Amino acid sequence: MPLNPAFENEKHVLDNGYVRLLDVMGDDSSPDSDARISTGVAARSDAQQTTLVRFLLRHKHTTPFEGSVMKFEVRAPIMVIREWFRHRTFSYNEESGRYKQLDPLYYTPDAERVSYQAKSNHQGSGEQHPDAQGFVAQWREEQQEFEEEYNALIQTHNVARELARLNMPVSHYSTFVVTGNLLNWFRFLQLRMEATAQYEIRVYANAIFELSKQYFPKSFEAFQDYWLEAVTLSGKEAKLLSQMLSNAV
Repeated sequence: MPLNPAFENEKHVLDNGYVRLLDVMGDDSSPDSDARISTGVAARSDAQQTTLVRFLLRHKHTTPFEGSVMKFEVRAPIMVIREWFRHRTFSYNEESGRYKQLDPLYYTPDAERVSYQAKSNHQGSGEQHPDAQGFVAQWREEQQEFEEEYNALIQTHNVARELARLNMPVSHYSTFVVTGNLLNWFRFLQLRMEATAQYEIRVYANAIFELSKQYFPKSFEAFQDYWLEAVTLSGKEAKLLSQMLSNAV
């Protein structure tokens, strides 16, 4: 379906990145109509459709959400793309450094982002580092040095593009197109909007969420209620909570 020009269809992310919605198939009525093919019952009122969408997501009956699709163009640092491509149920096409000289765009974090390694999380960030400003300046200098060498290899020495990029840092930006059904996007957002996800991919996930919910407001409201903000208890935790409530009566 054509994009709605009244909606926001692109968001700037980090210093040189963006998320741009390219295409949408389906709307909030799609999960309802797809689910009802099982029973032969025709689509009903908006209120009844909303009730069904919420029931499906609450009880994890997810196949009706596979019939709606969103396609995005994304520019992100390679370090973010490596995490993103772990979501293997998406379809991807990325720009190629074999065919073109890549744009001189690099990600440099704000000094406030530069932190110590977290003490309790082996893959996360902790308190802000006091030498952050110096590290940011150093990263910028190294990125500039690489860009000059990369450009010279291609433009001055005519080295093949596929080899000139050998030392390219993960801070370099690349652009790709990603297509997935609504269930794919729910799974991605559930993981990447989580507070413990790395900041750099989390801001992309937040952008995807804000753009997508314009086209599927009822589905995303249910997703937020039953997946994003829901609390899951283990069997032991549920038993303990039940005992505490019983003792409190």
